[in-house]
Amino acid sequence: MSQPIGETDYRVTRVVRRHSDWTLKEHEVLVSYWPDIEQIAKRIPHRTRGAIRAFASKCNLCKPPHLWTEEQHSLLRKRVREGLPRKEIASQLGLSMQQVASRMYHSGLKYARKPPKPSGNVLVDSIKKRAFDLNFSMKELDEACGSGKRFTHFKPTSGVHIKHVVKAAKVLDGEICIRWSEL
Repeated sequence: MSQPIGETDYRVTRVVRRHSDWTLKEHEVLVSYWPDIEQIAKRIPHRTRGAIRAFASKCNLCKPPHLWTEEQHSLLRKRVREGLPRKEIASQLGLSMQQVASRMYHSGLKYARKPPKPSGNVLVDSIKKRAFDLNFSMKELDEACGSGKRFTHFKPTSGVHIKHVVKAAKVLDGEICIRWSEL
């Protein structure tokens, strides 16, 4: 197929900006609609939300830090003592999970240790209970017994070797006793 002289084939392409400099108009839109990122994104559609947030931080347009009140902090302490998950605490306080986790970390708040769940193996359950009572972690117990990760990653289907049970009994100041039933 031949083209008539003087006519060329034009392809319509999208204009892509080759640099990331923000124009004065974009800056004005950002400042006037901040912190409503959705409105800014509608008015500057070629900028991503991440780019909008990054440029806003360069312009010192950031969210002011949350200042904790004594009432919020006492509610946080109470909920942590009750063992409520961070997600629920955050929703009660109207904050993000990161804000709650950060406050817990800087205040030194920790959840109470939970007793081990029963596995169905009487020997291992009694060893884990005794270690919990003596504030031994399963990792520490495995290291003291030289048993690899037998107690840390215990599965009822795999069982545990009797030599590890005997070593655990010695480490936890216990003794093994066998009782036979009457015939």
